[in-house]
Amino acid sequence: MDRTLPPHVEALDAAIFAAHHAVDPARLLNPLNVAEAQAAFFAGAPEPPFRYAASSELAEWQARLAAHSAGDDHPFSGLLRSAVASFDRMASALQHRDAEHFDLWAKHERWEDGVVPDAAPAGAPSAPEPAMGAPLMRQALEAGLAARGLVGWQVSWDPVMSARVLVESSRREIRVNPAAQFRESDVRRLVAHEIDVHVTRSENGKRQPLRLFSTGLPGSLHTEEGLAMCAEEHVGALGPGTAERQRRIGAIIQLARSMGFRELWEHVKPEYGPRGAFSVVLRLKRGLADPGRPGVYAKDAVYGLGWGAVRRWLADGGELAHLYVGKVGIHHPVGDWLREGLVLPAPVPVLWSTAP
Repeated sequence: MDRTLPPHVEALDAAIFAAHHAVDPARLLNPLNVAEAQAAFFAGAPEPPFRYAASSELAEWQARLAAHSAGDDHPFSGLLRSAVASFDRMASALQHRDAEHFDLWAKHERWEDGVVPDAAPAGAPSAPEPAMGAPLMRQALEAGLAARGLVGWQVSWDPVMSARVLVESSRREIRVNPAAQFRESDVRRLVAHEIDVHVTRSENGKRQPLRLFSTGLPGSLHTEEGLAMCAEEHVGALGPGTAERQRRIGAIIQLARSMGFRELWEHVKPEYGPRGAFSVVLRLKRGLADPGRPGVYAKDAVYGLGWGAVRRWLADGGELAHLYVGKVGIHHPVGDWLREGLVLPAPVPVLWSTAP
Protein backbone atom coordinates (compact mmCIF):
# COMPACT_ATOMS: atom_id res chain seq x y z
CA MET A 1 0.00 0.00 0.00
CA ASP A 2 1.15 3.53 -0.71
CA ARG A 3 2.19 4.99 2.67
CA THR A 4 2.29 8.58 1.36
CA LEU A 5 0.09 10.82 3.48
CA PRO A 6 -2.41 13.25 1.98
CA PRO A 7 -1.21 16.85 2.52
CA HIS A 8 -3.93 17.69 5.07
CA VAL A 9 -3.17 14.54 7.10
CA GLU A 10 0.56 15.28 7.05
CA ALA A 11 -0.09 18.91 8.05
CA LEU A 12 -2.26 17.96 11.03
CA ASP A 13 0.22 15.32 12.19
CA ALA A 14 3.01 17.93 12.00
CA ALA A 15 0.88 20.43 13.94
CA ILE A 16 0.17 17.87 16.69
CA PHE A 17 3.88 17.09 16.95
CA ALA A 18 4.70 20.81 17.14
CA ALA A 19 2.12 21.27 19.91
CA HIS A 20 3.61 18.43 21.96
CA HIS A 21 7.10 19.79 21.42
CA ALA A 22 6.07 23.31 22.48
CA VAL A 23 3.89 22.37 25.46
CA ASP A 24 5.47 20.52 28.37
CA PRO A 25 2.68 19.12 30.60
CA ALA A 26 5.14 18.03 33.29
CA ARG A 27 6.35 21.60 33.77
CA LEU A 28 2.77 22.86 33.95
CA LEU A 29 1.66 20.10 36.33
CA ASN A 30 4.47 20.26 38.87
CA PRO A 31 4.51 23.12 41.38
CA LEU A 32 7.42 25.53 41.12
CA ASN A 33 7.74 25.86 44.92
CA VAL A 34 7.43 22.36 46.41
CA ALA A 35 9.97 22.87 49.22
CA GLU A 36 8.48 26.23 50.21
CA ALA A 37 4.90 24.90 50.05
CA GLN A 38 5.82 21.82 52.09
CA ALA A 39 7.46 23.97 54.76
CA ALA A 40 4.35 26.16 54.98
CA PHE A 41 2.12 23.08 55.20
CA PHE A 42 4.16 21.53 58.00
CA ALA A 43 4.15 24.91 59.78
CA GLY A 44 0.35 24.81 59.88
CA ALA A 45 -0.96 26.20 56.57
CA PRO A 46 -4.33 24.55 55.84
CA GLU A 47 -3.10 23.45 52.41
CA PRO A 48 0.28 23.78 50.64
CA PRO A 49 0.34 27.10 48.70
CA PHE A 50 1.51 25.73 45.36
CA ARG A 51 2.50 28.01 42.48
CA TYR A 52 2.52 26.97 38.84
CA ALA A 53 4.08 28.11 35.61
CA ALA A 54 1.82 30.14 33.32
CA SER A 55 -0.11 28.14 30.74
CA SER A 56 -1.03 30.95 28.35
CA GLU A 57 0.23 29.10 25.26
CA LEU A 58 -2.28 26.25 25.64
CA ALA A 59 -5.26 28.12 24.20
CA GLU A 60 -3.18 29.20 21.22
CA TRP A 61 -2.21 25.61 20.42
CA GLN A 62 -5.79 24.44 20.86
CA ALA A 63 -6.84 27.01 18.27
CA ARG A 64 -4.04 26.02 15.89
CA LEU A 65 -5.04 22.37 16.00
CA ALA A 66 -8.74 23.18 15.64
CA ALA A 67 -7.94 25.04 12.41
CA HIS A 68 -6.78 21.79 10.77
CA SER A 69 -9.00 19.08 9.29
CA ALA A 70 -8.19 15.37 9.48
CA GLY A 71 -10.72 14.61 6.75
CA ASP A 72 -12.20 11.14 6.30
CA ASP A 73 -10.12 9.92 3.39
CA HIS A 74 -7.31 8.14 5.24
CA PRO A 75 -7.26 5.19 7.69
CA PHE A 76 -5.44 7.38 10.24
CA SER A 77 -7.90 10.30 10.07
CA GLY A 78 -9.76 9.08 13.14
CA LEU A 79 -6.50 8.71 15.09
CA LEU A 80 -5.59 12.31 14.34
CA ARG A 81 -9.00 13.59 15.42
CA SER A 82 -8.67 11.65 18.65
CA ALA A 83 -5.16 13.04 19.15
CA VAL A 84 -6.50 16.58 18.81
CA ALA A 85 -9.19 15.72 21.37
CA SER A 86 -6.50 14.35 23.71
CA PHE A 87 -4.51 17.55 23.48
CA ASP A 88 -7.68 19.54 24.05
CA ARG A 89 -8.52 17.54 27.21
CA MET A 90 -5.01 18.04 28.55
CA ALA A 91 -4.96 21.75 27.69
CA SER A 92 -8.39 22.35 29.21
CA ALA A 93 -7.40 20.56 32.41
CA LEU A 94 -4.25 22.68 32.76
CA GLN A 95 -6.13 25.89 32.10
CA HIS A 96 -9.09 25.25 34.41
CA ARG A 97 -7.08 23.28 37.00
CA ASP A 98 -10.20 21.80 38.60
CA ALA A 99 -11.48 18.32 39.44
CA GLU A 100 -14.02 18.17 36.62
CA HIS A 101 -11.54 18.84 33.83
CA PHE A 102 -8.89 16.56 35.36
CA ASP A 103 -11.46 13.73 35.46
CA LEU A 104 -12.42 14.33 31.82
CA TRP A 105 -8.73 14.13 30.91
CA ALA A 106 -8.28 10.83 32.78
CA LYS A 107 -11.39 9.26 31.23
CA HIS A 108 -10.43 10.26 27.69
CA GLU A 109 -6.97 8.72 28.15
CA ARG A 110 -8.36 5.52 29.76
CA TRP A 111 -5.97 5.82 32.69
CA GLU A 112 -8.19 3.85 35.05
CA ASP A 113 -9.08 0.91 32.81
CA GLY A 114 -8.09 -2.56 33.97
CA VAL A 115 -7.30 -4.50 37.13
CA VAL A 116 -4.02 -4.75 39.04
CA PRO A 117 -2.62 -8.32 38.74
CA ASP A 118 -3.32 -10.63 41.66
CA ALA A 119 0.12 -12.22 41.52
CA ALA A 120 2.91 -10.55 43.44
CA PRO A 121 6.01 -11.52 41.45
CA ALA A 122 9.29 -12.33 43.12
CA GLY A 123 12.01 -9.95 42.10
CA ALA A 124 14.42 -7.47 43.57
CA PRO A 125 16.13 -8.59 46.79
CA SER A 126 14.50 -7.42 49.98
CA ALA A 127 17.80 -6.83 51.77
CA PRO A 128 18.49 -3.10 52.33
CA GLU A 129 20.69 -1.48 49.70
CA PRO A 130 22.80 1.63 50.12
CA ALA A 131 21.48 4.78 48.50
CA MET A 132 22.88 5.85 45.16
CA GLY A 133 22.91 9.51 44.14
CA ALA A 134 21.28 10.89 41.01
CA PRO A 135 24.63 11.47 39.19
CA LEU A 136 25.31 7.71 39.13
CA MET A 137 21.81 7.01 37.84
CA ARG A 138 22.30 9.61 35.13
CA GLN A 139 25.52 7.88 34.10
CA ALA A 140 23.74 4.50 34.03
CA LEU A 141 21.00 5.85 31.77
CA GLU A 142 23.57 7.45 29.45
CA ALA A 143 25.41 4.12 29.28
CA GLY A 144 22.13 2.32 28.56
CA LEU A 145 21.39 4.63 25.64
CA ALA A 146 24.90 4.22 24.25
CA ALA A 147 24.83 0.42 24.57
CA ARG A 148 21.65 0.30 22.49
CA GLY A 149 22.93 2.71 19.85
CA LEU A 150 20.23 5.25 20.67
CA VAL A 151 21.94 8.39 19.40
CA GLY A 152 20.35 11.81 19.57
CA TRP A 153 18.91 11.24 23.06
CA GLN A 154 20.23 13.15 26.04
CA VAL A 155 19.92 12.76 29.80
CA SER A 156 19.40 16.06 31.63
CA TRP A 157 18.58 17.40 35.08
CA ASP A 158 15.10 18.59 36.06
CA PRO A 159 14.82 19.82 39.67
CA VAL A 160 11.10 20.73 39.39
CA MET A 161 9.46 17.43 38.43
CA SER A 162 7.92 15.22 41.10
CA ALA A 163 9.07 11.97 39.45
CA ARG A 164 12.63 10.73 39.83
CA VAL A 165 13.00 9.97 36.11
CA LEU A 166 10.90 11.06 33.13
CA VAL A 167 11.11 10.48 29.37
CA GLU A 168 10.09 13.39 27.12
CA SER A 169 9.68 11.79 23.70
CA SER A 170 9.12 14.90 21.59
CA ARG A 171 12.45 16.30 22.86
CA ARG A 172 14.30 12.95 22.85
CA GLU A 173 15.24 13.55 26.45
CA ILE A 174 15.40 11.57 29.68
CA ARG A 175 15.13 13.85 32.70
CA VAL A 176 16.46 12.99 36.13
CA ASN A 177 15.60 14.81 39.34
CA PRO A 178 19.02 15.77 40.79
CA ALA A 179 17.68 15.54 44.36
CA ALA A 180 16.35 11.99 43.93
CA GLN A 181 17.90 8.99 45.64
CA PHE A 182 18.20 5.59 43.99
CA ARG A 183 19.31 2.05 44.82
CA GLU A 184 21.58 -0.18 42.79
CA SER A 185 18.59 -2.35 41.80
CA ASP A 186 16.99 0.77 40.29
CA VAL A 187 19.54 0.70 37.45
CA ARG A 188 18.21 -2.56 36.03
CA ARG A 189 14.62 -1.52 36.65
CA LEU A 190 14.82 1.97 35.15
CA VAL A 191 16.89 0.98 32.12
CA ALA A 192 14.22 -1.63 31.30
CA HIS A 193 11.37 0.79 32.02
CA GLU A 194 12.64 4.05 30.59
CA ILE A 195 14.94 2.92 27.77
CA ASP A 196 13.72 -0.51 26.67
CA VAL A 197 10.10 0.67 26.63
CA HIS A 198 9.64 4.45 26.55
CA VAL A 199 12.68 5.44 24.51
CA THR A 200 12.62 2.41 22.21
CA ARG A 201 8.91 2.71 21.39
CA SER A 202 9.43 6.38 20.60
CA GLU A 203 12.43 5.66 18.37
CA ASN A 204 10.55 2.89 16.56
CA GLY A 205 7.61 5.23 16.12
CA LYS A 206 9.82 7.57 14.09
CA ARG A 207 9.87 4.90 11.34
CA GLN A 208 6.11 5.16 10.89
CA PRO A 209 4.24 7.55 8.59
CA LEU A 210 2.77 9.60 11.44
CA ARG A 211 4.95 11.39 14.00
CA LEU A 212 2.14 10.56 16.37
CA PHE A 213 3.58 7.04 16.65
CA SER A 214 6.67 8.60 18.23
CA THR A 215 4.95 10.92 20.72
CA GLY A 216 2.04 8.61 21.54
CA LEU A 217 -1.25 7.60 19.96
CA PRO A 218 -4.36 8.70 21.87
CA GLY A 219 -5.00 6.45 24.84
CA SER A 220 -1.58 4.77 24.61
CA LEU A 221 -0.18 5.85 27.99
CA HIS A 222 -2.10 3.05 29.73
CA THR A 223 -0.24 0.50 27.56
CA GLU A 224 3.01 2.50 27.71
CA GLU A 225 3.32 2.27 31.47
CA GLY A 226 1.80 -1.22 31.61
CA LEU A 227 4.41 -2.55 29.20
CA ALA A 228 7.12 -0.77 31.19
CA MET A 229 5.94 -2.57 34.33
CA CYS A 230 5.98 -5.88 32.41
CA ALA A 231 9.56 -5.11 31.37
CA GLU A 232 10.53 -4.51 34.99
CA GLU A 233 8.88 -7.80 35.90
CA HIS A 234 10.67 -9.61 33.08
CA VAL A 235 14.12 -8.53 34.30
CA GLY A 236 13.23 -9.44 37.89
CA ALA A 237 13.21 -5.86 39.14
CA LEU A 238 9.76 -5.83 40.76
CA GLY A 239 9.58 -6.48 44.46
CA PRO A 240 7.03 -8.92 45.92
CA GLY A 241 4.86 -6.09 47.27
CA THR A 242 4.44 -4.29 43.95
CA ALA A 243 0.90 -5.49 43.20
CA GLU A 244 -0.37 -4.55 46.64
CA ARG A 245 1.29 -1.12 46.47
CA GLN A 246 -0.37 -0.47 43.11
CA ARG A 247 -3.76 -1.47 44.51
CA ARG A 248 -3.18 0.85 47.43
CA ILE A 249 -2.36 3.76 45.12
CA GLY A 250 -5.61 3.08 43.26
CA ALA A 251 -7.55 3.26 46.52
CA ILE A 252 -5.85 6.54 47.49
CA ILE A 253 -6.71 8.01 44.07
CA GLN A 254 -10.37 7.31 44.79
CA LEU A 255 -10.09 8.96 48.21
CA ALA A 256 -8.54 12.05 46.58
CA ARG A 257 -11.79 12.53 44.65
CA SER A 258 -13.58 13.24 47.92
CA MET A 259 -10.79 14.70 50.10
CA GLY A 260 -8.63 17.79 50.09
CA PHE A 261 -4.86 17.73 50.53
CA ARG A 262 -4.65 17.87 54.33
CA GLU A 263 -7.44 15.37 54.93
CA LEU A 264 -5.87 12.91 52.50
CA TRP A 265 -2.42 13.52 54.02
CA GLU A 266 -3.78 12.75 57.49
CA HIS A 267 -5.35 9.57 56.11
CA VAL A 268 -2.15 8.19 54.56
CA LYS A 269 0.35 9.60 57.08
CA PRO A 270 0.31 6.50 59.37
CA GLU A 271 1.27 4.37 56.36
CA TYR A 272 3.90 6.58 54.71
CA GLY A 273 5.09 8.94 57.45
CA PRO A 274 4.68 12.75 57.27
CA ARG A 275 7.11 13.45 54.42
CA GLY A 276 6.35 10.29 52.50
CA ALA A 277 2.63 11.06 52.74
CA PHE A 278 3.26 14.59 51.48
CA SER A 279 5.02 13.17 48.41
CA VAL A 280 2.20 10.71 47.72
CA VAL A 281 -0.51 13.35 48.01
CA LEU A 282 1.53 15.87 46.01
CA ARG A 283 1.58 13.46 43.04
CA LEU A 284 -2.20 13.15 43.17
CA LYS A 285 -3.03 16.81 43.79
CA ARG A 286 -0.41 18.45 41.55
CA GLY A 287 -1.78 20.68 38.85
CA LEU A 288 -4.99 21.51 40.71
CA ALA A 289 -5.46 25.20 41.48
CA ASP A 290 -6.90 24.51 44.95
CA PRO A 291 -5.39 21.35 46.48
CA GLY A 292 -7.67 21.81 49.48
CA ARG A 293 -10.68 20.75 47.40
CA PRO A 294 -11.58 17.24 46.24
CA GLY A 295 -9.99 16.29 42.94
CA VAL A 296 -7.17 14.18 41.57
CA TYR A 297 -4.57 13.91 38.84
CA ALA A 298 -5.16 10.20 38.28
CA LYS A 299 -2.20 9.33 36.04
CA ASP A 300 -0.58 7.15 38.72
CA ALA A 301 -3.38 4.62 38.18
CA VAL A 302 -1.93 3.63 34.80
CA TYR A 303 1.04 1.77 36.26
CA GLY A 304 -0.80 -1.01 38.07
CA LEU A 305 -3.88 -1.10 35.86
CA GLY A 306 -1.86 -0.93 32.64
CA TRP A 307 0.41 -3.66 33.97
CA GLY A 308 -2.58 -5.93 34.51
CA ALA A 309 -4.10 -5.12 31.12
CA VAL A 310 -0.89 -5.66 29.12
CA ARG A 311 -0.11 -8.83 31.08
CA ARG A 312 -3.53 -10.28 30.23
CA TRP A 313 -3.30 -9.14 26.60
CA LEU A 314 0.05 -10.89 26.15
CA ALA A 315 -1.21 -14.03 27.95
CA ASP A 316 -4.20 -14.12 25.59
CA GLY A 317 -1.94 -14.22 22.55
CA GLY A 318 -1.21 -10.55 21.89
CA GLU A 319 2.01 -10.12 19.93
CA LEU A 320 4.74 -8.24 21.77
CA ALA A 321 6.19 -7.00 18.47
CA HIS A 322 2.95 -5.14 17.77
CA LEU A 323 3.58 -2.99 20.85
CA TYR A 324 6.97 -1.94 19.48
CA VAL A 325 5.90 -0.37 16.18
CA GLY A 326 5.68 2.84 18.21
CA LYS A 327 3.82 4.29 21.16
CA VAL A 328 0.59 2.40 20.52
CA GLY A 329 -2.06 0.93 22.82
CA ILE A 330 -3.27 -2.66 23.09
CA HIS A 331 -6.63 -1.42 21.79
CA HIS A 332 -5.14 -0.19 18.51
CA PRO A 333 -5.47 -2.54 15.48
CA VAL A 334 -1.73 -2.82 14.86
CA GLY A 335 -2.03 -6.25 13.25
CA ASP A 336 -4.43 -4.84 10.65
CA TRP A 337 -2.14 -1.86 10.01
CA LEU A 338 0.83 -4.18 9.46
CA ARG A 339 -1.11 -6.43 7.07
CA GLU A 340 -2.35 -3.41 5.11
CA GLY A 341 1.13 -1.92 4.91
CA LEU A 342 0.16 1.20 6.86
CA VAL A 343 2.98 0.72 9.38
CA LEU A 344 6.34 -1.04 9.32
CA PRO A 345 7.54 -3.80 11.66
CA ALA A 346 10.11 -2.65 14.22
CA PRO A 347 12.71 -4.39 16.38
CA VAL A 348 11.94 -5.61 19.89
CA PRO A 349 14.59 -4.96 22.60
CA VAL A 350 16.89 -7.86 23.37
CA LEU A 351 15.73 -8.04 26.99
CA TRP A 352 12.57 -9.85 25.82
CA SER A 353 14.63 -12.62 24.20
CA THR A 354 16.05 -13.69 27.56
CA ALA A 355 14.20 -15.89 30.03
CA PRO A 356 12.55 -14.01 32.89
